[in-house]
Amino acid sequence: MSENRKQEVAPAPFSPEDMARRRRRSVALALVLGGLVIFFFVVTLVKTGPAILNRPL
Repeated sequence: MSENRKQEVAPAPFSPEDMARRRRRSVALALVLGGLVIFFFVVTLVKTGPAILNRPL
């Protein structure tokens, strides 16, 4: 008996429009993540206050 096997079809290559959309999404995600890093850094500095500079080393 022969088994019915699905033939694997290679995905179509991305069009230039798809690549541009992917790049814009990547840049937007990088900017959001960078913004979050800066936000958490600033919040940490604000929460510790000026006393962070007056600690013994």
